[in-house]
Amino acid sequence: MTEMATVAGTAILVMLLAMWATRPDSSCVLTKEPHRRLALERVVDAEHLAGDMREIGRIARRDAAAQIATTPGMPTASALDEGVRRCEARLAGQVMTTHDLTIDQVREAASRER
Repeated sequence: MTEMATVAGTAILVMLLAMWATRPDSSCVLTKEPHRRLALERVVDAEHLAGDMREIGRIARRDAAAQIATTPGMPTASALDEGVRRCEARLAGQVMTTHDLTIDQVREAASRER
């Protein structure tokens, strides 16, 4: 029985280490994509942009929370909101460049995802 507990404990430890090593970064950076122009009249491209917008929101919230956690003092909701907006703007610029989109196209996609 002790040997089985040791094997199980070792397996859990290895799993936790693997999860820690592959955890998402909390910085304001999108995963690199190759440059590809999106034609938003195509459903697949519109869905791709919608996925990028969801990813931007998730990354921005995670980044802002990490920034607040490392800032001394009591965090405020406005500081968190400002961090989210700053990161979203940075990432939206990256999406515009990667997919040859205008700021209006990105804003429209973002408003649909909120």
